[in-house]
Amino acid sequence: MRKFNFKILIIVALSAFAMSCNKTATVKTLPDPVIEKTVKKSELEKEIDIKRSYCFRNETRFKENSEDVDILELKLDVIGNSVSGIYNWLPKFKDRREGTITGLIEDDIIQGKYKFTQEGKTATVPIVIQLNEDSVIISEDANGIGIGGTINRTNCSL
Repeated sequence: MRKFNFKILIIVALSAFAMSCNKTATVKTLPDPVIEKTVKKSELEKEIDIKRSYCFRNETRFKENSEDVDILELKLDVIGNSVSGIYNWLPKFKDRREGTITGLIEDDIIQGKYKFTQEGKTATVPIVIQLNEDSVIISEDANGIGIGGTINRTNCSL
């Protein structure tokens, strides 16, 4: 008879243990600050994750030989109001100008800095870019370096 009571005791103890381990926390049982922080973080992450990319390119072919091409290209990534990208002038027979852009965008106007290398020298100048639906207009710099121009929009996958 003792063995029978011992078996019942073990079964009851295991059942009680299994039921106590089966409890799960619900949103209602979490402290309020945890819920509030989670919601705010999720909203911020959604805003940061929105990334827009824009690509612009002009190709100027030579009249004497249509295989020779000068290229002016601009690629921009916009996240929130921050902008980064590249801006390159790639002439066929002259020294190239290749560089990066960082800045801020407001009302389709980018104001930033253009850091570039040309003829073995590195320089940084302010840059202003007007973003239009089918092109960008890059304002000429005050130093007369020749960074200004209008570049047509193109598909970024090209």
